[in-house]
Amino acid sequence: MNQLKREELQKGIYFNSISDERFKTNRLSLYLVTPMSEQTVAVNALIPNLLRKGYEEYPDFTSFNRYLNELYGAYADGNIDKVGDNQLVSLSVTAIDDRFTLEQEKMTKEIAHILGSMLLKPVWKDGQFIPSEVELEKNILIDEIRSLINDKRSYAVSTAIKLMCQNEPYGIGKHGTIQQVQQITPQTLTTAYQNLLKQAHIEIMFVGCGDAEIAKQELRNSFSKLERTYQPISISATHEILQQTLSKTDYMDVTQSKMVLGFGTGINSESEQVSAMRLMTAVFGGTPTSKLFLNVREKLSLCYYCAARFDRMKGIITVDCGVEEKNIEQAKQEIINQLEQIKQGNITDEEIQNAVLSLENSYQTVNDSNAAVSGFYLGEILANTIRTPEQEAALIKSVTKEQIIKAANMLHLDIVYLLTGEEK
Repeated sequence: MNQLKREELQKGIYFNSISDERFKTNRLSLYLVTPMSEQTVAVNALIPNLLRKGYEEYPDFTSFNRYLNELYGAYADGNIDKVGDNQLVSLSVTAIDDRFTLEQEKMTKEIAHILGSMLLKPVWKDGQFIPSEVELEKNILIDEIRSLINDKRSYAVSTAIKLMCQNEPYGIGKHGTIQQVQQITPQTLTTAYQNLLKQAHIEIMFVGCGDAEIAKQELRNSFSKLERTYQPISISATHEILQQTLSKTDYMDVTQSKMVLGFGTGINSESEQVSAMRLMTAVFGGTPTSKLFLNVREKLSLCYYCAARFDRMKGIITVDCGVEEKNIEQAKQEIINQLEQIKQGNITDEEIQNAVLSLENSYQTVNDSNAAVSGFYLGEILANTIRTPEQEAALIKSVTKEQIIKAANMLHLDIVYLLTGEEK
């Protein structure tokens, strides 16, 4: 794979491209990065749902999709996400490359035109988003927020993080609350959209086998008339380790209790310890050969599942497990014990090698799709590292046992969150 090419089109707007001849399609994605805020999180979450439905030339979902189908089944989408202390509003268009069209259609230029139009030429009525469309998308977003509780595992993890980071932007849910969504009006939505265009940090990613220069020039022209008041934003701040461990139990009608242990590490994405922390997390509970999986789940049968995850942007590690009520305390103590084993250096070469191979494989699979490549390099850009998957894998292989032990000793238990059956 070729190296990332990066250019600033204008203040705060960057065009990035990765060329790979293995792909037969080109994916063009646009990310608006803005600080998480209680005042804007819900209204921002609604924006991509409206923008992805069409633009001035194709003002409704039906006509827009009919046009995309004519472009050899091109695909457009919008999404909302959270990275560190920032919210990501994204749009993307994917289509086959010019060389594979039947009549030499200029697909690369067209998807750039579509992406620019989706963002800059939304369907409005009387200078704002159409009220009926706004209400429709509000109801859909409210249903989505309500449905989050149906996935008890994800709900438990997100609740633990919210409590652990309650004084940080990272503790805010990426969709906002139902009450916040209900208060949105066409005018407040339009104002929020305009503020995003003016102030957001914008990253554009082109991944595929085509000519990225064509897309870059088309988007440069699209953005040339956009008035910006952009000021550089802080991508992320390290989670502040709590002075004492929080304990919180919620009761719900569940057949299987969910327990989450949240650890602060005191590092962030730019720290030299990130690779060691990644590998330590894999040894601890990130793979089917990890200590948590083999001991807490398999050997002792204390959990239905037990896994650890490291968020490099905030320096947070979460361990979550599904557990019978009678095993809750024993499972918690055994999870802490397995971490203590790593802290004391009780790690075999085989455990380390298995963790390295697992992480290496995950980096190799990045190149399997242009969507994965786009997401990987966006993460690298926001983390202010910008390495290839191969370079990240090499860093993992260079980590020593001593560095793993040092990383483990940086962990502090910030929260123990439990979602369990109805209180008796």
